[in-house]
Amino acid sequence: MSKARSKLFNPSLARWIARIWSLPIFVFVLLKVFTPDPTIVAPVPPLDWFLLSLWGCAVLGLAISWRWETLGAIIAIGIMFLREIAWVLLKGPWIPNFLIVWALLVPPAILFLISGRAERKTH
Repeated sequence: MSKARSKLFNPSLARWIARIWSLPIFVFVLLKVFTPDPTIVAPVPPLDWFLLSLWGCAVLGLAISWRWETLGAIIAIGIMFLREIAWVLLKGPWIPNFLIVWALLVPPAILFLISGRAERKTH
């Protein structure tokens, strides 16, 4: 049974799919951080900086996953949950548009988590 299962799931393939998926996320975040927005006329409040930095920490978790898959994936997924809890506590009702960020960040983190776990089981 386990040999048939191992033929169906290749941890190396999952790892590379997660890495390829995370590359556009890194590029997008770097462009957003280092490209000024000409439409902003007022400074960003510190609370918004904090909440945005939590998304940045989740992306950092994805970057850590390139070396330590399980640790980075746990960081990325955990920070996403913490960010949503912080939003509700600090800003009020949750916004469904945040699911777009979840759809981009969480699937590669889950793939990293699965591949790290499968790799650990083989050793």
